[in-house]
Amino acid sequence: MTTEGLQQPVAKLLGYARLIVRYRWQTLIGTCACMLALTMTVAKLPSEYEATTTILVDPQQVPEKYVSPAVTSDPSERLNTLTQEVLSRTRLQDIIDKFRLYADQRGRVPEEELIAQMQDHIRIQVRQGSGPQLSTFTITFQGKKPEVVAAVANELAASFIRWNVTSREQQVQGTQAFVSEELQNAKQSLEEQENKLRVFKMSHLGETPDQTAANLAAMAALRSSLQATIDSSNRMEQEEVLLTRLPQSANPAGNPDLSLTRRGRLEVEKQQVETDLERLRGGHSERYPDIVNLKHRLEEITGDLTSLPPDAAPEASSGSEVTATSVRLELIDKELKRLKGEQNRLQGQIASYQAKVDAAPLREQQLVELTRNYDVSKQHYQTLLDKSFNIEMAASLEQKQKAERFTVLDSARVPEKPVKPRRKLLLALAVMLSLALPCLIVIARETLSAAITSEAELKSLVPPGVRIVALIPRIETAANRTRSFQLGLAALAVSVALCASTAWIVWQMRPLL
Repeated sequence: MTTEGLQQPVAKLLGYARLIVRYRWQTLIGTCACMLALTMTVAKLPSEYEATTTILVDPQQVPEKYVSPAVTSDPSERLNTLTQEVLSRTRLQDIIDKFRLYADQRGRVPEEELIAQMQDHIRIQVRQGSGPQLSTFTITFQGKKPEVVAAVANELAASFIRWNVTSREQQVQGTQAFVSEELQNAKQSLEEQENKLRVFKMSHLGETPDQTAANLAAMAALRSSLQATIDSSNRMEQEEVLLTRLPQSANPAGNPDLSLTRRGRLEVEKQQVETDLERLRGGHSERYPDIVNLKHRLEEITGDLTSLPPDAAPEASSGSEVTATSVRLELIDKELKRLKGEQNRLQGQIASYQAKVDAAPLREQQLVELTRNYDVSKQHYQTLLDKSFNIEMAASLEQKQKAERFTVLDSARVPEKPVKPRRKLLLALAVMLSLALPCLIVIARETLSAAITSEAELKSLVPPGVRIVALIPRIETAANRTRSFQLGLAALAVSVALCASTAWIVWQMRPLL
């Protein structure tokens, strides 16, 4: 770029400067007037106040290892749910009616737009704690009246606290009702399983696997008793055969024909019982079944002998004489019948125990299935019972306000200064605009004017080769100078008045800055 090309912008700037200096009074008045107008505009802008309340998320006061919380949802999700409940259309409409918000717009703007506008004026900010839990969150509301703004912010905070308490109580009550219903169903199921197990055991006594050992022991004892009974029966049969083959004149006592009375027969039987008892005691204990039976029979015979009267003096023999052998055979026959009945009874008992032992595997399979169902029902019932105890303690915590809760950390205060508009910034912009706008107007007016005001402009208009001989300077007369002086004084006075008015307006706006 040539030197002449660089000088042209500089010359233009110098020309603009000389132009502003020439119209300095007009520029000064325009600047002051523009500043006054813009200041008045800024002052008349509606103020927006903002009030903020801080809510602390107070954690559960009882350690969770002692009482598990009933509400275990994510805090952020729960806060979003509470936000939707608190900022619902019905709730916001109640607040608008209570504090008479947007009174200048009501009747002209639909209620849906007013509610949407209020939702835009509410801001909720969450501050996360060190862990996954929330630490605090703030509720901010913007409005035109500072007192109303603070009241609405506190009302929103109170609504959050109330809704949180209500929501937690409803959730705890719902959980408690559900657990109680499930616990009742589990209890009924457990009672049914217990009843089935009890009926099964009562209907199959002695057939369960845990009684097999006792059954086998009882069978061994019964077999031993059966063998002893068989041995006794064999001995009786041998004695009967021996007595039937002896001559009729012989008898165990070695006496000839002897007539016996009832007492005599009882005494013979008593001697025989005592003999058998002594023989059995040599190889068995006192609890042996035959010994017990003989002892019982000996007591009966002794009782009968005690109750009978003494025998009369012996008389001549009659046709009704009874020999000792026939008496012994009669006793042996009775004893054999008794032993036969005892054998049948023992064999029946052994068969019964054997049937129980044989049925043990089947009963074990059935019992395993019943026991498994019973254990499952018992475990389910115990789990629900533990949960029921836990939810009852959690409900007690909620009622006593010992669980997680919202508390107001800082209540909203009446704001002293508005947050909108930012008047300081607007005033700075107004100053720059007031300085630039009159200068631009003067330059534009001269630029659009048809008059030639500079040598460069003249050179651009004449054909090339035409020389400019001389320039005629501006001629100032005394009348012009006087007139310019008077206009300057008037312009200065007007500018001072405008500046004073601007300063007064700014002073009045001081509380809003």
